[in-house]
Amino acid sequence: MSDLTLHHDTGRSTEALVGRLQHRRFLHEHADLDAAHAAATAHVERTADRGRLLEVRDGDEHAGEVWVVSRGDEIAVVDLTLVRAEHAVGTRALLEELGRAESAARLTVTVSPGDPVATALVEGGGFELAATQMLLDLDHRLPAEPVVVLEPMDEVAFAGWEADELENYAQERARTGESLERAREVSREQHAELLPDGVASEHHHFFVGRVRGDDGWSTVGTLWLSTERPMAFVYDVAVHEAHRRRGHGAGLMRAGALWAQEHGAHALGLNVFGHNHAARALYDKLGYHVTEEFLGKRL
Repeated sequence: MSDLTLHHDTGRSTEALVGRLQHRRFLHEHADLDAAHAAATAHVERTADRGRLLEVRDGDEHAGEVWVVSRGDEIAVVDLTLVRAEHAVGTRALLEELGRAESAARLTVTVSPGDPVATALVEGGGFELAATQMLLDLDHRLPAEPVVVLEPMDEVAFAGWEADELENYAQERARTGESLERAREVSREQHAELLPDGVASEHHHFFVGRVRGDDGWSTVGTLWLSTERPMAFVYDVAVHEAHRRRGHGAGLMRAGALWAQEHGAHALGLNVFGHNHAARALYDKLGYHVTEEFLGKRL
């Protein structure tokens, strides 16, 4: 019978953690081992004030380790290794106990495809899918987009778009179980950090999607892309209500992938919230594959 415990302040090195994050997350973004290692190291250092590398012990024996990060009202399991996968359920109980002791409202877990330990941690534990990270490889010739044309967004259009986007993003986060107050706070913080210069913010590109019809050109939606890393990233895509269910979402995404490829990106990534089944179905159809899943539960 196991006697699992969590141990703090063990002085354990984060070197193995960096190596796992290098291959599991950052190699997708950078497509270069050295760059991915540097990014993983920077990530661990950047979250060090909120992160803890805890040791899992079975009696006096080392049973694994877990990297947890405090984020507002939640405690997030970013990385988990266990000597024996059957210890996952006991480890989950310890993490839930830790979260409650620290007055966390939620426990979230990052699960990578093919990771049996993290999968065992969430299975049967009352977790719900909060969001999925997906990626489209751009290492092959893409077909032309025949309908949607991308045009840069001007300052007037950006001002209206950003006001709506701040609230829309907060509402999307709240639907994953996060409190609306916290979701709005995160939305404001992330936009301020990402877009210090508005529409002119470095590495960020804002487009309107235009379609030509019998009565001339119509604006059917918007697209926000980032090229801060070698992998481009879709921060937001939206089709205006009057133009939905006509395939324009797929057109915006195809046009965005072409733009990213033409500007040197090796891949295009995105995040889709767990409740957005229509968007997930579209990305599956367009050839995106899952790189990480984020699951959460109330404590």
